[in-house]
Amino acid sequence: MNNRRVPLRYRILYGLGYLTVALTADMTLTWVLKRYRPDPADPRWNVLVTAGALFAAMLLGRIIDGIADPLVGYWSDRIRTRWGKRKPFILLGAPLLAITFVLLWLPPDDTATAANAVYLAIMAAAFFFAFTVVVCPYLAMLPEITSDPGERVALATWQGGFNIAGAVGGMAVAGFLIEAHGYRTMALSFAPIILLCAWAPLLVPTPLAQQTPCTFRLADAIGRTLANPLFLPYVVSQALFWIALRIVLAAGPKIIEVRAAVRETEQGLVMATALVSAALALPLVSRLAGRHGKRRVLMAAMLHFGLLMIPLALVGILPIGLAPLWQAVVIMALVGPAVGALFTLPNAMVADIVDRDEDETGQRREAIYFGVQGLLVKAGLGLGIGIAALLLDWLGETTARQGGFTACALAATVLSWAAAVALTRYRGD
Repeated sequence: MNNRRVPLRYRILYGLGYLTVALTADMTLTWVLKRYRPDPADPRWNVLVTAGALFAAMLLGRIIDGIADPLVGYWSDRIRTRWGKRKPFILLGAPLLAITFVLLWLPPDDTATAANAVYLAIMAAAFFFAFTVVVCPYLAMLPEITSDPGERVALATWQGGFNIAGAVGGMAVAGFLIEAHGYRTMALSFAPIILLCAWAPLLVPTPLAQQTPCTFRLADAIGRTLANPLFLPYVVSQALFWIALRIVLAAGPKIIEVRAAVRETEQGLVMATALVSAALALPLVSRLAGRHGKRRVLMAAMLHFGLLMIPLALVGILPIGLAPLWQAVVIMALVGPAVGALFTLPNAMVADIVDRDEDETGQRREAIYFGVQGLLVKAGLGLGIGIAALLLDWLGETTARQGGFTACALAATVLSWAAAVALTRYRGD
């Protein structure tokens, strides 16, 4: 499979692994606030923890997640088994991920108690650690499946497609199950899907996998990773772009709520428009990357994304003859292709960077690269949410004071364009 086309069945099986990402991390970040801190006026649910306890628990989980990324990557690069360096982690980690996902939604008490706070902190840490044990080695499989740049983009395209399908479909199904049957039923319904999708890549051959373990010590492995002349400009660019995207995801619903005067359902549909548009754009992104190179296409996506944040700052007052809601829909639809590029091209670029690393070090160290990327990008995600919260608080997020909306949109513009500038230093394809 080194220089041949990857069969469709293996593309699908490998891409299915990304459903696990959408149905665990994305689901948790969307619903955990409503589970533990619902609207006090909603008689269906009780508040289960204080706001401070929720913040502390999720912060602990993200810290564990971030630290685990390079550690798991390092362990995966060093292990040697008859099943390879990646698949044992996925095989053993997937059941733990499914179990901790279920337990996360089942606190011991029905009211706000210290026991719930401690339980949430422990389960969030366990869940995010299990997530990293599965996902970091899964991502590191991609360079081991094929060395052909076009096939790597094709594999990454299937990842992006399943990620979007899981984000859109999973959120819709989860909302229905929670509304009709509660969080327990939702969690138990998703657990077997999470497990099977996480295990699906185990059926994909990895002919380029090398059994020789990495011999570097942890600090040296991380240092050599950051010293790779391709990796640093790439990962800085990624972090900046994800900060910009997270600002928009945090502020977007509030902008739409105030400017278009619509409820949560319509807000969610507007944001989902970008994902649907991204899914439709995936084949085009793949073809453009094959013709013009991954770096150029990703840079264009970053510039495109930043440009469209300017009309987002003006949604509701644009002189285009559309109601504010439809102005937002059009803008999000146009944003979609940039999101599609972000979901598709980076993993294939890391695979190319790993090839360069092997030429210089004589060792294959796929997982440490994805681990260090995970650490830096996840830090950026948290920073993006914090920036959005501060700008909205300082400059306003109400009908009377809307400066925060403009500031968030313009901050996203600056950051995404800065990401494109950083990527100019990347000398790979």
